[in-house]
Amino acid sequence: MVRLDAPSAFDLDFCDMAPAVLARRSSAPPRPPLRRTRVYIRVALVGATAIVAVGAVLVKAQCFTAIPAPPAVSQSDGVFVDSAAATRSRRLGSDRLRFRPAMAALSSGSFAPSDRHSRHPSPPNSSEAMNVQAAEAVMRAYRDGFTRQTVRLRTVSSASDNLVGGSARALLKANLPMVNDFAAQLWDGRDLKQVKTSIIDGEVTTLVYREAEEAQQDAAVLFLPGRDIVIEDKVRAFFDSMGDRLVVLANPEQAPANWKVENRGRDFYLVSDVDSGAEVAEMFKEQSYYCYTCPLNNWQVTFFRTYPFPWEVYIESLDYALVKVGEWEERPDYDAVVVAMERYEEANNIGVAQKLGKSLKDAAGDMPALAMVAASQRRANQGAAGDIPALER
Repeated sequence: MVRLDAPSAFDLDFCDMAPAVLARRSSAPPRPPLRRTRVYIRVALVGATAIVAVGAVLVKAQCFTAIPAPPAVSQSDGVFVDSAAATRSRRLGSDRLRFRPAMAALSSGSFAPSDRHSRHPSPPNSSEAMNVQAAEAVMRAYRDGFTRQTVRLRTVSSASDNLVGGSARALLKANLPMVNDFAAQLWDGRDLKQVKTSIIDGEVTTLVYREAEEAQQDAAVLFLPGRDIVIEDKVRAFFDSMGDRLVVLANPEQAPANWKVENRGRDFYLVSDVDSGAEVAEMFKEQSYYCYTCPLNNWQVTFFRTYPFPWEVYIESLDYALVKVGEWEERPDYDAVVVAMERYEEANNIGVAQKLGKSLKDAAGDMPALAMVAASQRRANQGAAGDIPALER
C-alpha cells in the first residue's frame, strides 16, 4: 500500500530541485526542451502514483464495508405504519435477494433443514399436516432466494371464492388460528418470540407477523389480501421495509376483492392503479404451496403443489380414495385438467352415471373422506379463534 502522506522518490527529487529552478528563472537561458520534458514526465508520474494509491484505498474500503441490515419494522400492535422506506424505489420481480443478513441466517447454522424437507409430500389429511408442509415449502423457496411468495391453504367453509360481508368475516374467524400456526411453523418454528395479528383494512385482510428472537428471522403473512389493499402506499412501504425478510400472501383468491397472481395483474383493471397491481402480482408470482379442493367435472378435485415439486391434480375416486390424475411443471389450465380426468375415466371404465351418482352423494353430505378432513380442521380451530382484533387503518 502506498501511503498518501509519505513523498515518493519522485516527490523528493522534484521538491529539492524546484528552488534552484526558480532562482535561476530570471537569468538563466531557457531550459533545453529535453530537460523540460523530463520534468513534465516526473510530474505526471507523481500524479499517477497518487491516483493509484487513492484507488486502492477506495477499493479496499468498498470490499470490507459491512452491508447494512434491513430497516427495522414497526410492530406496534402489529399494524402497518408509514416509514422512510416509502421514499425508496420499490423492488420488483421475484425479489431474489442473496447475501443479505436474513438470507445469511439460512447458511450460518441457525437454520438447518431436516430430512423431511427433501421428501415429495402428498396432499395432507389435516390442517396440522398442511401447515407443516406449507412452512417447509415456503422455506425451501426462501432458501432459493424467493423472499416474496404466495400460498393457498385449504380453509374451512371455502365453498365460495367471492366472499362478501359476514361470510368473509366468518371465513377469517374460522381459519385465523390455522394461519397463525402456519406463521409459527416458519423457520422450522425455531427462535419464535411471538405471533402478532391485526386487521389492516376495513374488511378482513389480516397481518400475521412472526416475531423471532433475531429480527432477520421475522416473517410476515398477509391473510386474505384484497387487490385494493396490496397496492396501498403503506403496504408497499411495508414490503420495502422488510428487505429480504420473508413476506407471504395467503389466499388472495378468497379475499372479498379477490385476485390471482397467475393473472399477472389483469384482475387490477377494476382498480385505478393497474401498473401497481401488475408489479405486486409479479413480485409475489412464486406460488410455493397450493392446496385447494373444489368440484370440477363431477369430481371432487384437489389442486396440489409444494415447492419445488410439480403441480399435481388429484380426484376423489368412487370409493373415496385420492387418485393422482396428472402432474405438470407449470400450473395446469382447465382444459389440461379435463383431459387428464377423461384419460382416467377411460382407463377405469367410469361412465357418466357413476360420476353423477357420487356427485349427488357428495351434494347430500355423504362425503366420508372430505368430511374427515373438514372435521379435523374444525377440531384444530375450535376454541382457538377468539375475538378478531378491532379494525384499524
